[in-house]
Amino acid sequence: MKEITKKILLFSLVFLVGCSSTTFIYNRIDFLLPWYLESYVDLNQEQRQNLNELLEPFFEWHREEELPIYSEMIGDLELILDEKIELSSIESITYDVEQAWFRLEDEMILWAIPMARDLSKEQIEEFLQSMQSKTLQSEKKYLSRNLQTYQNDNYKRIRKNLRRFIGGMNKDQLDLISSASQEMIRVDDQWINNRKALIEKLRLILRRDEGWELALTNITHRDDLVSDNYRKTYSHNIKINQQLFVEILNSRTEKQDEKLRTQLLRYKTDINNLIARK
Repeated sequence: MKEITKKILLFSLVFLVGCSSTTFIYNRIDFLLPWYLESYVDLNQEQRQNLNELLEPFFEWHREEELPIYSEMIGDLELILDEKIELSSIESITYDVEQAWFRLEDEMILWAIPMARDLSKEQIEEFLQSMQSKTLQSEKKYLSRNLQTYQNDNYKRIRKNLRRFIGGMNKDQLDLISSASQEMIRVDDQWINNRKALIEKLRLILRRDEGWELALTNITHRDDLVSDNYRKTYSHNIKINQQLFVEILNSRTEKQDEKLRTQLLRYKTDINNLIARK
């Protein structure tokens, strides 16, 4: 049962992130994923058992309520492939994907509250230090890049994501990706700063003073940690990606179209099989 439910969420995360690869919420994935907790803090046997028990209703909710929505989103995408793709259609699908991620994030935080109550002060400190260490590693990795390297990394990431759905691309399509990569605004420094602010806010919340549970539930996409400039940059990059997807999809060959439809069908079949498994 545990492996089946874990597969459900992992598959869903791959699907959601694959559909919205520039969302800044993705950068919190390591904090939110339940089984990543043990990579941040040592749990005793009783806590591990409690962790597994707490996850059962979460996975039940996800299978019954969220997976059918994912299947519908794929169906919507399949429908628009039968005619010229409009930007508004991609914008609508992007919105649906992000809302699905926000719901997932909210439920994960609700799951985390009982577990956070049970952690000792020493475990809380270990958790925060682990987050801080991983953030410093990311800072060294990403902020050392110059602009050209940043753009090249964008190009490789977008090409890799698109190849997963439509296969190899021609020169004109690769030029579109290159152009979009250069138009995107660099955001990694802002992400690092937001990550540091998140850790400091968590440090205060996890002192577990009166009202800390409510503060923890509000630390997700409703929080005030993300600067206005970051939101504007995020919105700009999303629009660049959406326009790129429209141009790529409208220029796809018959072979690319066949691969795309096959991949979408595979996703939908996998989701429906996961829904049916108990």
